[in-house]
Amino acid sequence: MIISKNNNRKKIEKKLLVFSMCSILAISLVGCGSKNAGDGDKNKASGPSLVNELKSEKLIGLQAALLKFTTAEKAGSVASVSLEEKEIPVKTEKQDEAEEAKTEKKYIYTLEVISKKGLSQTMTIDAKTGDILTKTENGPASADLKANLLDFVPVMDVDEAAQLAAKASTKNYTQVLSYQLFAKNGKNVFSFKLYDGDAKNAETVLVDAISGKILTKADLEASQTSSTDKTTSTSSSDTASGSDSTGSTNQTNQE
Repeated sequence: MIISKNNNRKKIEKKLLVFSMCSILAISLVGCGSKNAGDGDKNKASGPSLVNELKSEKLIGLQAALLKFTTAEKAGSVASVSLEEKEIPVKTEKQDEAEEAKTEKKYIYTLEVISKKGLSQTMTIDAKTGDILTKTENGPASADLKANLLDFVPVMDVDEAAQLAAKASTKNYTQVLSYQLFAKNGKNVFSFKLYDGDAKNAETVLVDAISGKILTKADLEASQTSSTDKTTSTSSSDTASGSDSTGSTNQTNQE
């Protein structure tokens, strides 16, 4: 009886040990396999999320990037700012001229701006270090550029806008490949490129940067038409007023 009890106890202990090992292994597999668990789910992409990069503070924020420009130029206006991953040449002290230039992928802010002197500039900023990489002078700012400048006071948070864009995605994409904030005919607009991990397969979603409303290209064209009609109407009104004034003057002279 004693031997039988000992055997039963050993069997139970073995079963508990096996169960414990299986439980640990299962937890480990869940933890290590979480990236593969959603392979069949379109909403879970394997590629990096730009917004997640921003959340983790690996990249400087939009306001910090703009501050780099205003500090460097002492003043100025911004027409657009974009953030995307680019291949950037790696500078080395000793590099053979015949040797192919090395590159590395970096997130880069690109700003289209007007300097204090009224010159159009393109500025690129390293989104990780905040260093200004290039500053290109494009000549005097055009009338179109001056007419489409960003007003940052009412602009919504980029992460909030990205979430709205993802909800509006017709392909159920939730990963942000790149984004641009620009002004068009009195509207501040976010343009998000969403994807599922394959950069070649991207979807562009436009979001009103003030209201969060999803926009189409037609909406931007409509605002342009509305703006043109308003200008034409004002001009016509001014012309009519001028005619009335002229008529009154002539009548007075005749009297």
